[in-house]
Amino acid sequence: MATGHTRLAAARYLGIPLGALHSATVTIRTWQKEPGNAAAYQRALVQVAEIAIAEAAAG
Repeated sequence: MATGHTRLAAARYLGIPLGALHSATVTIRTWQKEPGNAAAYQRALVQVAEIAIAEAAAG
């Protein structure tokens, strides 16, 4: 989100193996189906992206 790239691109950048990315994606999607979790996850992603952008700008 911070760079406008995909999850796959982020995983590659961070050195996360594709198997781990897939496993985490399945786990997160299952968790998101619970009431309120999808919105909480989106808010958390936005906050992490904002921190990353701020850190890069301060850099």
